[in-house]
Amino acid sequence: MSDPAANSHVYAGWFVVDLRLLGFVTLVSAFLTLGLVALLMRAKRWHEYATAFVTIFIVVMILSILVFNRVARYPVFSIETMFSLP
Repeated sequence: MSDPAANSHVYAGWFVVDLRLLGFVTLVSAFLTLGLVALLMRAKRWHEYATAFVTIFIVVMILSILVFNRVARYPVFSIETMFSLP
């Protein structure tokens, strides 16, 4: 069947999430998205507002997490330890 030596590169790890920072990033992203949708979109249908909100929210959320993880060096998500599985 399968050779156990072929699967020698299987790893697992402990991931840490800073819930306070994640909550802050989520709130800032939501309010920034609401502001952008309110300023940039006028007289549209409700599904266009919903689509724009979800799209802008996801982009702002990802950019905020990247800024905190890379630039500010205050990680929202971090890998505590990595270890190989037997």
